[in-house]
Amino acid sequence: MKTFTIESKRPSKSVKDFLITLCSFLIIWQVLSLIYSPLIIPGPILTIKSLWSIMQGDRFLAEVFITVNRLLMGLIGSVAIGSIIGIVMGINQRARKLFEPFIYFIQSIPPILYMTLAMIWFGLDGQATLFIVFVASVPIMAININEGFENIDIKLIDMGKSFQFSRKKMITTIILPSLMTYFKSGFIIVMGLGWKVVIMGEVLSSSTGLGAQITDARMNLQTNMVFAWGAVVIILCFLSQKLVTLFFGCKNMMEKKL
Repeated sequence: MKTFTIESKRPSKSVKDFLITLCSFLIIWQVLSLIYSPLIIPGPILTIKSLWSIMQGDRFLAEVFITVNRLLMGLIGSVAIGSIIGIVMGINQRARKLFEPFIYFIQSIPPILYMTLAMIWFGLDGQATLFIVFVASVPIMAININEGFENIDIKLIDMGKSFQFSRKKMITTIILPSLMTYFKSGFIIVMGLGWKVVIMGEVLSSSTGLGAQITDARMNLQTNMVFAWGAVVIILCFLSQKLVTLFFGCKNMMEKKL
């Protein structure tokens, strides 16, 4: 009973902490907007009005769809290829020695360098954005999956061997469940990174999408619209990461019931 009471108070406490943080942020933002010109820091009210204006625009959903489509296309390929490379590295030590330096080398290159090369290779029609999302995400998935293999409990493997599990049963009941946590964390990381990279790519190389709208607002010196479009990106990034977390949470609940 005591445990239930403690756990039941946690959500309200977390909401309270969130509201305190949000209010503090808005107060600081409002104070700074009073000190500086709206051209430098527009206030929260002006930003909200601009956000409402954006959402009522004819092109809002179309621009969101373009960016989300680019993000998903880049992530689907990177998650699939990165996971395969991570699994191969985890299963085969020789493959690990071959891929590991290459993966870490790719990860060490700044995304802006990839973006510069992608604009030269693919032009300014949006394909460069797909490329940079893909390249930036593959190493993260590969490293996470490989890390999962390294942290599989050896006792579980020994137990499977002692009960003479088939190779298929060993994979489905021990290896894959052990890797799922690392796959989930890797996926959440690349989702957040993907939003940052896709917006950067659109700002630099595209005339469509949310990043392009930020560029247009900057060129017109509409700082309030830059803040408003930035708020759209932040909200979408937050919601997408929460949806991923919710999906894996529901999946775990269903597996427990089965």
